[in-house]
Amino acid sequence: MSGHDIFQTSGYKNMRNRKKTLTVDFDDNDNTHLGSGSEFKIDLREPLIIDKHSEIYLDNFLTFNCNLGDTHNHSAFVLKINEFNINSGVASNAAGNTIQGGIVIPNDNNNIDNYFGTVVHKGKKFNYICDINPCTLHSINGKITDLNGDSIFHGQTTGTKFTYALTGISGWTTDSGTPQYLPRGAVFTQITTSGGVNSDTGTILANTVLGASTIYFTTATVLTEGHWDATATVQFTMDSDTGNYQFTLTGDGNSIALLKQNARFISEFSIISRE
Repeated sequence: MSGHDIFQTSGYKNMRNRKKTLTVDFDDNDNTHLGSGSEFKIDLREPLIIDKHSEIYLDNFLTFNCNLGDTHNHSAFVLKINEFNINSGVASNAAGNTIQGGIVIPNDNNNIDNYFGTVVHKGKKFNYICDINPCTLHSINGKITDLNGDSIFHGQTTGTKFTYALTGISGWTTDSGTPQYLPRGAVFTQITTSGGVNSDTGTILANTVLGASTIYFTTATVLTEGHWDATATVQFTMDSDTGNYQFTLTGDGNSIALLKQNARFISEFSIISRE
């Protein structure tokens, strides 16, 4: 009797080298792909060789500064990877063209406090995505959008790459007839500070009550945090569709500060050979 007969059962399978891991990490610090929902490309640090017919599973999905999941279209991400042959059936009367060929991932960002922090959207292991034939991957091409095919980062403004928090607010002065809160998606035409800093058009990212200590927003132009450090007052001018009003913010001394962060997502896949 051979050693193989003694130590192996008839059902023995060598599990070594069956699994490969692919991590896709995309940061929009120097581009606007996440803010516009357009296609991105990431080169692998070294080629990933898939030498056998394999199955792909989504293990984890994390985001930083994605939109809140408080609308129908923002309730889920659609991640498309061109190198994955995803042929799942789709029946949808609203988002069929967007979902087709994509991975639908629930958006679990339901708290304004998650801005400037990481959200885990898919922590359950081994969610089957598709099969893949033997190949060598040198880069990953794809895009990530909401259910409507639009950006799911940086609000509703297309082509932005930063999310801002104006914090340290202790006082609000508003025009008569001003609404009691700033609605998500409200557009402002200008921000003016006592330090002489002016910005362009921007959008409020989350419903914000008047008197809040922090406002989250995005702008079409890049703002520099250092210009705001000694700012005592900040004035927002809202556009006509929002109500055509102004409000002025003050801090305790020079407490008002501007925080700026880009967006990011990380998805981890397992690639397991079919043997």
